[in-house]
Amino acid sequence: MAKLVSRLRVIAEGADEALSLALHDTANFILILIRAYAPVDTGFLRDSYQKESISLLHILIGTMVNYSIFQEYGTSRQSGTPHVTPAFMAGETIFRESLAARMWSLG
Repeated sequence: MAKLVSRLRVIAEGADEALSLALHDTANFILILIRAYAPVDTGFLRDSYQKESISLLHILIGTMVNYSIFQEYGTSRQSGTPHVTPAFMAGETIFRESLAARMWSLG
């Protein structure tokens, strides 16, 4: 019983770090996909996407380019080229796999 309690304590103490690392793995993956899927005329939009770590468990991914929303969703005159939405959707699987692997390594 003592061994079980000890292993559970190790897992509990490492869970936040494992989660943070899984989030960073996922954010890096999403950023790569966004840049790969982004429409390219000059490359300005594609190259503008960045990630910023706000806290241990919060990461922002985005751009300050004002026309990015129109590229993603389109306008009344032009259809969009979704690049952020599909990247985030693909990131869900990567997050699950990364978190499972990192938690598995704890216990």
